[in-house]
Amino acid sequence: MSVAANPQIQIEETVIEDEALEAALEARETAKEKAAAARKTFAEKHETAKGRILELELSGRARCGRFVIAEAPVAGRAVAFETSPTTRVVIRVAKDTDGLF
Repeated sequence: MSVAANPQIQIEETVIEDEALEAALEARETAKEKAAAARKTFAEKHETAKGRILELELSGRARCGRFVIAEAPVAGRAVAFETSPTTRVVIRVAKDTDGLF
């Protein structure tokens, strides 16, 4: 006897048959993947530039091509704030929903 994985997320689940919604969710997922790749690339490039700036041991402001570089110390601080009640909508690809609910 073999056991097959069941993609069902809960015992009583709602299945939505809506092609427009499914297309919108697919487009969102594609954009999300592209954004993640872009953020990763930016983080790598940022660390490279920041590392080079720190090697130069600049003080005050400097110019490099069309960029102005300024380094300033930032002191630690305590932050407190209140939030208002809201509703959170979580959208994930079905294979990523383990432990979501």
